Amino acid sequence: MANTVPFISLGWFVMLQETSDFFLVTIVTMFVSGVGIWVFGQPNTVHIGASSLIFGYLGFLLFRGWFQRNFASILLSIIVAALYGGFVWGVLPSQPGISWEGHLFGFIGGAIAARLIGRTKGSAK
Repeated sequence: MANTVPFISLGWFVMLQETSDFFLVTIVTMFVSGVGIWVFGQPNTVHIGASSLIFGYLGFLLFRGWFQRNFASILLSIIVAALYGGFVWGVLPSQPGISWEGHLFGFIGGAIAARLIGRTKGSAK
């Protein structure tokens, strides 16, 4: 339940410029976070929920402006940093039993998706 509002709002921000971005970011984030958790996840930790996706969307939105380098993307990155920037601390271990690995690898997956989409949109210009 705690992930519902960030999932909807960050997911909407991902779709704001192009709906197709949402699907690519989701797929890349799921893959990177899944592999990262599988390889590095600690035993006796809950690795379930939408946190990986939320951190993937956050990583994508924060890095989108850097890689796309257009006014709309930079403005969106600044807005997301102002609204959700404090979430970044969730990639560090904080509570026992919470999968910070999912947060970290989700964030990395979102940054990778931002790079992939930035490269694609940059080469189209």
